[in-house]
Amino acid sequence: MVTDRDQTAGPARFSWRHGLAGRVTALVALVLVAALASTLVLLHQVREVQRRFELLTDVYVAFDHALASAHLQAMRIGQQVAAYQDADVPPAWTSSQRRTFQVALAERARAVRAAREPIAGALGSKAVAGDDRALRDLAEIDRMLADLEAMVAPTGQSPEQVLADVRGQAQIERAFQNLAERSRHAIAALRGDVEAARRRTEHIAVGLGGVMAALAVFAVVGVMVTLRPLRRLTEHVRELSRGHWPEGGDAWATRGRDDEVKTLAREFHTMAEALAERERRLIEGERLAAMGRMAAQITHEIRNPLSSLALHVELLEDELPAEADEGRRLLGKVTAEVDRLSAVTEEYLGFARRPKPDLRRVDLVGVVADLLEFFGGELGMAGVDVEFVRPSTAMWVEADRDQIRQAVLNLLRNAQEAVLATDVGERSPRIHVRLHRPDPRHVAVDVEDNGPGVDADPERIFEAFFTTKARGTGLGLPIVRQIARDHGGNAVLARTGPDGSVFRLLLPSCDPPSAPVPSGAP
Repeated sequence: MVTDRDQTAGPARFSWRHGLAGRVTALVALVLVAALASTLVLLHQVREVQRRFELLTDVYVAFDHALASAHLQAMRIGQQVAAYQDADVPPAWTSSQRRTFQVALAERARAVRAAREPIAGALGSKAVAGDDRALRDLAEIDRMLADLEAMVAPTGQSPEQVLADVRGQAQIERAFQNLAERSRHAIAALRGDVEAARRRTEHIAVGLGGVMAALAVFAVVGVMVTLRPLRRLTEHVRELSRGHWPEGGDAWATRGRDDEVKTLAREFHTMAEALAERERRLIEGERLAAMGRMAAQITHEIRNPLSSLALHVELLEDELPAEADEGRRLLGKVTAEVDRLSAVTEEYLGFARRPKPDLRRVDLVGVVADLLEFFGGELGMAGVDVEFVRPSTAMWVEADRDQIRQAVLNLLRNAQEAVLATDVGERSPRIHVRLHRPDPRHVAVDVEDNGPGVDADPERIFEAFFTTKARGTGLGLPIVRQIARDHGGNAVLARTGPDGSVFRLLLPSCDPPSAPVPSGAP
C-alpha cells in the first residue's frame, strides 16, 4: 500500500482562532468576561444601595437631629409665649431675662440654619445625581427650611413684641411640624428605595450566578468536546499498543475544523497505517520467502527429471520409423507438456530468486512503447486490438528496465487471457494501455481490458499461487506487485466490473537525467 502524502508540504500551519489554544482561550476569555461583567453589574447595584443608604444616614439623620434641636428650642420659646399670654398682667422682665430670651431666639435661628446645611449639601452632591424623586424631596424640604429660616430670623423686635406675636409663633410651629412630616415621608420613600435596590441586587446576583453557572457548564462541555479527539487518540494508541491496528479510524479526525489535535490524530493514523502495512508486508515477505524456498526445492527436484524426460523423448522420436505418424503425434504432445512444465519451473525459480532491482533513470514511456512493439504482434495474431495512449512528454522513473518490462508484460498477458478466456458477447477483444500521473509524485501504467471482470477479492489475486484460472500458476500478478514494491510503488486492481478491469502499476517518479556538460564548457 502506497500512502499518497506530500512529504515536501512542511509543517502544518493553523489559524490561531481555529487552533486548540485559540478555542480553549476563547472559552476561558468568555467566562472571564462574563465574570467581569457580573462583577461590574453587582458593583453598580451595591453602589446604588450604598448611595441611597448614605443619603438616608448622612443627610436625613443629620437633618432630623438638627431639626429636632431647632424644634425643641422653638417649643421652649412657645412655652414662654404661652406663659406670657396667660398672665393677667404682663410681667416686667429684667435685662438678664431679656438677654436670655434673645439668646434663645438666636439659638433657634442658628439651629434652623444648621438643619438646612445637610439638605443644601446633598442637593449639590453627586449622590443624588439622576435621582429625580430624591432631588424633588430634597428641594421641597430645602424650600420649606428657607421659609422657616425667614420666619425665625431676628427682626430687631423687642422680647415683648415677640411674646405678643402669637400668630407668628403658631406659624413657626406648623412649619416645624410640616417639615417633620415631610422628612418622615422622604425617609420612608428612601427606605423603600433601599429595600427595592437590595432585592434587585439579590435577584441580579442570583441571575448572574445562574448565567455564570451556565457559562461554566458551556466552557466545560466546550473543553470536553475540544479535547475529545485526544481521548479517542489515546484509545487508539492503547489499541495499537495491544497490536490491534486501527482501520479507517481517521474518519473522525477529518471532520470539523482543522487544528493541532486533528492533525496529530491524522499523523498518528498515518503512522499506524504505515506500521500495519509494514507488518503486513513483513509477514507477506516471510511467507513468500518460505514459499519461495519450498518452490525452489520442488523445482530443483522436478527440473532434472524433466530434462532427462525431454532427452529420452527426443531419442525415442529418433528411433520411430518414418511411417509412425501417430507415435510422433503423441510424442509431440509429451514434448509440449514437458516444455510447459519447464516454463512453470523457471517461473517458480524466477519468483523465488528474484534479484534486487538495478535502479537507473529510465523513460517509462519508452519502455512500454518498446514492449508493445515487441508483444503487439502476438496480441494481433490472437485477435486482440491494442490501443496505446502515448504521452507527449517523457515520464522518468528510477527502475530496473528489465523488471519493469516483465511487470508490464505480465499485466498484458493477464489482460490477454481475460479477453480470450470467455465469451464477452459481441465485443471484440481489446486492451487499452495508458500512462498518466495520478499525482505529482507518481506515474502509473493502466492496463485496461474488456473482459468479464475479476470475480475475486482484489487483494487475494495478488497473493502467491492464488489463481482463478484452470491452468494458471498464480504467480503473474504477485510478481507484478513484488516488482512494483521493490521499486517503492505498488500494483492494484483499480477497477473491475462486467465491462472489464483496469490493473494499475504505480511507480515513484523522478527528475530527468541532467544533460551532459560539453567538454569545452568552462
